[in-house]
Amino acid sequence: MKNFDTLFGDVRENAMAAASAVSKQAVKFYDASKHRISAEGIKRSIVKKLIVLGKLTYKATTQDVDLSGDIAKTVEEITELKQSLALVNAHIASIKNQKICPACENAVPQYSVFCNICGHKFETEEPVAAEESPAEEAVAVTENEVVTVAEEAAAVTAEADEEETPAEAEKAANAEADEAAEKE
Repeated sequence: MKNFDTLFGDVRENAMAAASAVSKQAVKFYDASKHRISAEGIKRSIVKKLIVLGKLTYKATTQDVDLSGDIAKTVEEITELKQSLALVNAHIASIKNQKICPACENAVPQYSVFCNICGHKFETEEPVAAEESPAEEAVAVTENEVVTVAEEAAAVTAEADEEETPAEAEKAANAEADEAAEKE
């Protein structure tokens, strides 16, 4: 009977350890997915701001209007969004035990010597023991920053959604041109 209790205890401990490992992986997967969604929102915001920048530049060039203040503000917003995106991507890479290539900004395995995408050679690093992992420290430091960035991206996305899309702007311009043609 004692052997059965020992065997049952071992099976129970192994099952609990496996459940714990699965739970940790599920949390990592959820966290990475959540941040990937945030990154996509930031990318959409960047595209919308680039469209606004193009419109401002076109208007300033064709109508000889000084819109340098608006252009500078939009460029600054795009720069902030790109920095936010870099933070989110670095967080996602740290969750997946990867690093970001400084040359092409793609995620590659943590201990790669060369980038799989562009061939950039990374500086050699000493392997760090699992309990002293700087990636975990970086995650703890940037978690609040990532949440703040995600909130800012959501606000910018909502603001950009309220702005006129290029298709809507084209329809409005065509309607104005039709009205002007009818008046003549």
